[in-house]
Amino acid sequence: MVRGAWKMGKARAWYDKAVNIFYMLFEEGPSHEVVEVDSDVHLELDEKGKVIGIEIWNAGKRGLIKQVAKAIAESA
Repeated sequence: MVRGAWKMGKARAWYDKAVNIFYMLFEEGPSHEVVEVDSDVHLELDEKGKVIGIEIWNAGKRGLIKQVAKAIAESA
């Protein structure tokens, strides 16, 4: 179940609490390649090598969700 979804300009983000994954999509389109930056951080690249999305596993354990929620609240 997706816990929350945010829109930030053209970027969109969501957090799936059931699997503890945070995903940000910067640009629509097919993913050509996925690069593992860290065991819990994966970048999705388009055919030109541009980052179009990022997936962060164990996001809640890293404290990321609290930081994102705080940043959104402060910008509102």
